[in-house]
Amino acid sequence: MRRNWQSDTDDGLRQRIIDLRTLYDWPALQAAIRVCPGAREECTFKLNDLFNLLDMHGQSGHGFPKGLRETAADEFLTPQEVLGARNALKMLLQAMLYVDWQRGRLDRRDELNHHYEFAKAIGQRMQRQGVHYPSIGRFDSRAFYMGDVSFVSLNYDPVALWCQFVANRDLNKSPSVPHVGSPARKLQLFHDLGHFVAGTRVEPKAYDPKTPWHPMNESSAQRLNDPEHGSHDRIRIMKFLFPHGCLWWRECPNCGKLSSYMGHSWEKDSEALIPPPPLKTFVRPGVLDGRLRESRGARKERNAWQKGEVDARACVHCCTLTYAHHTQTRMQSNFKGAAPPFLEEINRDMRVAVQDACHIILMGYSLPLDDVEFRAFFAARRRLGDDVKCSVVVGYKGDERWLGPPEWRRQLAAMEVGDKKTLEAASDLFGSDNVRFFGGGIPQVFLEGGRVATSAVERLLTWE
Repeated sequence: MRRNWQSDTDDGLRQRIIDLRTLYDWPALQAAIRVCPGAREECTFKLNDLFNLLDMHGQSGHGFPKGLRETAADEFLTPQEVLGARNALKMLLQAMLYVDWQRGRLDRRDELNHHYEFAKAIGQRMQRQGVHYPSIGRFDSRAFYMGDVSFVSLNYDPVALWCQFVANRDLNKSPSVPHVGSPARKLQLFHDLGHFVAGTRVEPKAYDPKTPWHPMNESSAQRLNDPEHGSHDRIRIMKFLFPHGCLWWRECPNCGKLSSYMGHSWEKDSEALIPPPPLKTFVRPGVLDGRLRESRGARKERNAWQKGEVDARACVHCCTLTYAHHTQTRMQSNFKGAAPPFLEEINRDMRVAVQDACHIILMGYSLPLDDVEFRAFFAARRRLGDDVKCSVVVGYKGDERWLGPPEWRRQLAAMEVGDKKTLEAASDLFGSDNVRFFGGGIPQVFLEGGRVATSAVERLLTWE
């Protein structure tokens, strides 16, 4: 802590330690783990049991006995300690994702580039559709401005969305950007996140927490595409939804609004892409310093960083400092409580997208039994009609080709346990004749000859 905290007095250091131990109660998390089934046997311990234990008691407002009774005073985990344990678990997950990104952006550049090229292929597909559309409709119709592919990420990390952000920016600024209409207007690509999440501008020389970047949404796209508006561009958007929350987002403890923090570089391997955990040793010296313009929010961030609060970010609306524990995420448990309003809004947007879909692609998502909410979405879509298809993309050791219903049914008994369970779950929801399978994993599903190929992307998106 002394290496992470710059203070002239020990009182500030002591208070910082107390604050962190109150927010993130590691001993309480250890105690919760000990009472989970299989805690003494690594092979049988399930993280979902820990999620369930913490969420169940967190919602009821009750504590529970600890796994080990050392003294009478230590035998019970209080409701406040349950909250601290849950925060500690969230922090561990965030720290793991942060460290994985810092390592992955250096050690897995080829794979990251594959994801960027895939995002670029999706953007070019939207451009081609936009160029051919005007002959049959208006620019301000939903059929034009809304793309036919929506993404739903049940992960917390924003890497997939970031690749699409960077790819769309490159396409929008390209000298060969397509033009549509008469007079010709540039065709620009953006995202709708299901909730209006203002964020900081991604500009290294103009970063200012009080100068927010406002994203695009359906309303904005329709207005800009209206012939009466006089806009110089024509807009197409696609949905990218985070129903479980995102590490970019912080809920302000003062005004209650949501802010997004995307770093300060448009590089796809941006070092500052994910906000760091609350210890200075996680951050390379100089990464955060020397990039803030003078403003109230900037000064508050700089002062916090210099003391060691490297996870501090000023709310883009009211300049109140937010920290890592203000990141709202929903855990994968059977006891999901009421979601924050913005996550509920995103979930409703996702429900509409699923009901409108004729082809649902599960990429690395195994349809777990505890995910009752999403299984219900898919089951409801099937009841609306038998025309919905499902593509399952899982595994890393399986066959790197698409298997139709007859083929995967013949190979089902010999498959990996995880792949087999996912296929069986998908078949229960959509019917086995409406499911196809790719067992080679990601990014192999959109590669040909080791490179992202338009034909492979079309095979992924289009049922054959």
